[in-house]
Amino acid sequence: MPSSLSKQLRRKPKQDRARVTFDILLEAAARVLGESGYAGTTTNRVAAVAGVSVGTLYEYFGNKNRLFEALVEREVGFIVHAISENEPSANRTIEEELRKLIFASMGAVRHGPELFRALEHVPDARLRKSLDRGRAQLIGHVEQMLKVHRKEIRVGDIARAAFVVVSAAEGVGINASNSQFDASLGEECVTMLQRYLTG
Repeated sequence: MPSSLSKQLRRKPKQDRARVTFDILLEAAARVLGESGYAGTTTNRVAAVAGVSVGTLYEYFGNKNRLFEALVEREVGFIVHAISENEPSANRTIEEELRKLIFASMGAVRHGPELFRALEHVPDARLRKSLDRGRAQLIGHVEQMLKVHRKEIRVGDIARAAFVVVSAAEGVGINASNSQFDASLGEECVTMLQRYLTG
């Protein structure tokens, strides 16, 4: 669990049973938010979908936004973890690296892009900071990948190119419907980014 999230929780899930309850609450929050949006999501509804009392929810989260903050940290963490497991290699082409990057990140978006769109509407600066931290980690990873493949790419500013790659992929992904978010879309992203990087 990220330290920034741990500091925000009322009760930190230490035992197996508590961790299971914590995960069930986050899964319920993702489901309700995806179905009803921010305005239509209440802690009572999340607790009901999770099959626990609202009091149990408040044992972990002080309010609805803290629940969403934990959800953001978890979902972004899945993406960062999936990408960081794919260390750049000079033995792969830039196209192969991009394909691994895109499909690893898509595979980590377990609830589809519509959940991330819903989270974008949550009016809480802490949520924005959580998203920004995850994005910075992704950009750093892409920057390392581009340095490994410097001879293959035409762009001059590696740091700026890493920002463009992450922003472009994120823009395509977050604007897709869940039904559009598939392998064909992933391949289109690979083609787009490869052409940008290699000309």
